[in-house]
Amino acid sequence: MPELSPAPSCSLDEAGRRDQLARYRHAGAGARVIERTPRRLAVELDAAVDPALVEQAIATERECCPFFELRWDPAARLLAISVAQREHEPALDALAHALEL
Repeated sequence: MPELSPAPSCSLDEAGRRDQLARYRHAGAGARVIERTPRRLAVELDAAVDPALVEQAIATERECCPFFELRWDPAARLLAISVAQREHEPALDALAHALEL
């Protein structure tokens, strides 16, 4: 499994990045892109994805990369991730890659 490149301010160590990548790979299986701009990614996750896994990924991301704005609507299966600063656009691209979109 390829490594998840850390954002410049990411505080995860290598093992933490591997675990987070595994969560994203699992969450992204069967996902459908709803919206993709340079600063926003919205995806509909497959019904088979455990909401607890998504919540764990979001909690981890909020701690390590607080510049992400993350929204999760489990009823709609909608995960939305955005960044406010242009400098964080590559980090959003990394998450899209981690989700294998």
